[in-house]
Amino acid sequence: MSLRKISLGSLLLISLIAPSAILAATTGYDVVTLSNGDIHNGTVAQPRFTLQTAYGLVSIPYARMARLELGGEERPDHIITHFGDRFSGKLQERELMVLRVLDPTLPVSVEDISEIQFAHRTLRPKIHRTPDIVITQSGDNFSARVITEALMMNGQAGLKVTNPSDLQLLDVVSLDEGEDYRAQMTTTSGEIIQGKFALPSVKVETRFGTQLDIPFTHLSRLALRVNHSGKRTRFLSSLRVNPADLIQDSMRDGSLGPQMIALGGGSFSRGDLQGDGDGDEQPAVKIQLDPFAIGIYEVTFDEYDLFCADTGHRNPDDQAWGRGSQPVVNVSWEDAKAYVEWLSRRTEQRYRLPTDAEWEYAARAGTSSRFWWGNDPEPYRANCAECNSLWDGEKSAPVGRFPPNPLGLHDTAGNVFEWVEDCWVDNFSERSLDGKVPHQDACGKRVIRGGAWSFPVKEVRSANRWRDFPSRTSDDTGFRVVRELD
Repeated sequence: MSLRKISLGSLLLISLIAPSAILAATTGYDVVTLSNGDIHNGTVAQPRFTLQTAYGLVSIPYARMARLELGGEERPDHIITHFGDRFSGKLQERELMVLRVLDPTLPVSVEDISEIQFAHRTLRPKIHRTPDIVITQSGDNFSARVITEALMMNGQAGLKVTNPSDLQLLDVVSLDEGEDYRAQMTTTSGEIIQGKFALPSVKVETRFGTQLDIPFTHLSRLALRVNHSGKRTRFLSSLRVNPADLIQDSMRDGSLGPQMIALGGGSFSRGDLQGDGDGDEQPAVKIQLDPFAIGIYEVTFDEYDLFCADTGHRNPDDQAWGRGSQPVVNVSWEDAKAYVEWLSRRTEQRYRLPTDAEWEYAARAGTSSRFWWGNDPEPYRANCAECNSLWDGEKSAPVGRFPPNPLGLHDTAGNVFEWVEDCWVDNFSERSLDGKVPHQDACGKRVIRGGAWSFPVKEVRSANRWRDFPSRTSDDTGFRVVRELD
């Protein structure tokens, strides 16, 4: 049926039974959702959208808009582009005109809008070459090109001047409520330098031609020269593994679940293999596991907040460290179980917590050393109280800030403890050799694995095990998920 023959009542009916993103894609028209629940379909007559961010004005052409979220007086507005760029700030336009399908043009005050989902447009306004990726402390994530000619860092060994073309990664941790920071540069040669920059900010140019001056206290990460073609990519460990092993299930509303890696299972030696571990890691045993898939990252606040919004579950405290890509903390084992049950319903797949044996198999990644990288602690490998990272002993790091293990998994050593399915037992002699969890009617404590930002490096060994009450929450404990494979 032609769109011209669809009544306005039919369009409103469609909007009630389908998400606005699906409606925009199927009708070819923008979907404007008002704060009172009314929905209007048509074309938003606005050539550009201007957002006042914390580091300058961002101007996005209409044809590149994917979604506009209005936060009202208390929360920031958000623009998401068709490239996946995300910006937060205050929208400067105060009234928009909606050219509706069958009704007269409708002027709408921005204060009355909840969200606009934009249809894809064939117009192609000019874009600029932007091979770098910027992530801010507020969670903005966008492609840009660093135009600062040189970065001068005062590190422990003195002043280091780096041409941006020689820089691979720049991580920044904001301290004292944003008034101070620590930074770490990783050069293309593998050199790692920690310190502070002589300049107060770094200048970048977005793909839309806007130049921004981002203070280092507002910056979280720069990934430089990740793709010389200018096409946006993401710093994912998944780029290092076989694409056939990657799994990311769609939910019923079209959104995506956690990124997973399928593991083939097999046998491995579990427990203390060096003879100097804790008693609960002994005796070391040979385990045979079935195939399973496990999360590349610890579950983030972004992912967990979707669950809370959908179910009304309690929102955990983020300790003022930020939400977004931070690993969710202050969640109990019971909270983690509620999340995987919800995820199973939303994806129609079987998600659960990993077993103790599955977790160690994934963390070891085929190694038999104390840590997945070797027997000795090494700097910049993990976030713990003695790991020499930017976050040591102070707070969790955003997921994926440290190198992945050989299976492509991030943060299996340190960052936050991770809940697993098993009840706590004092030694492995009581465990089955297939890694499965025996049924237990009563369980006083559950196992947590991996160590955390608040614990010494000894506790981030692959074999190390801790325990906690299943109802208890902590700022150093989160979880990652497993998906069963048919």
